[in-house]
Amino acid sequence: MKKEHFDGLLASIDEAARHARGETVAGLKTQARKIERNDIAAVRLKTGLTQSEFANLLGASLGTIRKWELGERAPSGAAATLLRVLDFDPATVIRALGVRPVKPKRMPRSGLVAAE
Repeated sequence: MKKEHFDGLLASIDEAARHARGETVAGLKTQARKIERNDIAAVRLKTGLTQSEFANLLGASLGTIRKWELGERAPSGAAATLLRVLDFDPATVIRALGVRPVKPKRMPRSGLVAAE
């Protein structure tokens, strides 16, 4: 094995070890926590919107929202990010997107815990 290849492998092992310890590794893109189906229902209920209204807010189809809540599919990309922002501050997002404000409905038993 050529020395340059061996050195590259050692550097890769060092990066993997730093990543495993939770340290920042240059150039490594990490993915945020996956949104679970209970999280999606909890966020929707926190907004007080029906599935249809929630779909309209997110620019998704009603079928997509239903599949997310049933766990048949999972949101990704911009939709996942918007769900995280909605969970953090639903009133601001709803106002910004021009959806009518409503009083939240019940929270699911296994929903998200509100940030303090």
